[in-house]
Amino acid sequence: MNSLDFCDRYLPDYWAERDLQLLIQKRLQRWWFLAAPDEVRVKTPASTRRIDISTWLTVYEIKKWLTRDNIFHAVAQTELYTFYGPKLMWVFPKRRVVVGLAPTDESEYEQASRVARDFRRMGVEVIFLNEVGLGFEVPEIGGALLIAGIIILVVAIAIYFLSGKLSL
Repeated sequence: MNSLDFCDRYLPDYWAERDLQLLIQKRLQRWWFLAAPDEVRVKTPASTRRIDISTWLTVYEIKKWLTRDNIFHAVAQTELYTFYGPKLMWVFPKRRVVVGLAPTDESEYEQASRVARDFRRMGVEVIFLNEVGLGFEVPEIGGALLIAGIIILVVAIAIYFLSGKLSL
């Protein structure tokens, strides 16, 4: 689906970046077992900044149009957020995701897709929302399932050893 069709389908007539952010936030809140994603303030030595959407595992930076320059800007913002912001288990930086719509101009789109490909190789996920739709991969689901599996394994081992001691 192209960007303009996506806008017509999911966004109001006169939309801003905040409307896109709320749409993505609503999509992430569908997974009820996760902490609700929300804006978070991060204090850096120079100023206080606002993370568009932050979950327990990921920092999302939303841009209205993912042009080449906007992708660079968003990646720099996520770098600041993961350096100064809250970390996973107080040690590990959160996953970085940049989300927005692909430019409608063909040459701008080519430049943006090349830059996005480079950043994906570096570990920063860049999502053109109109290409993947609202069904993009949410890393928190895999993380929650992994944690649930570890808890179940620990409980099963504990029950095994406790039942062995109780029968003696």
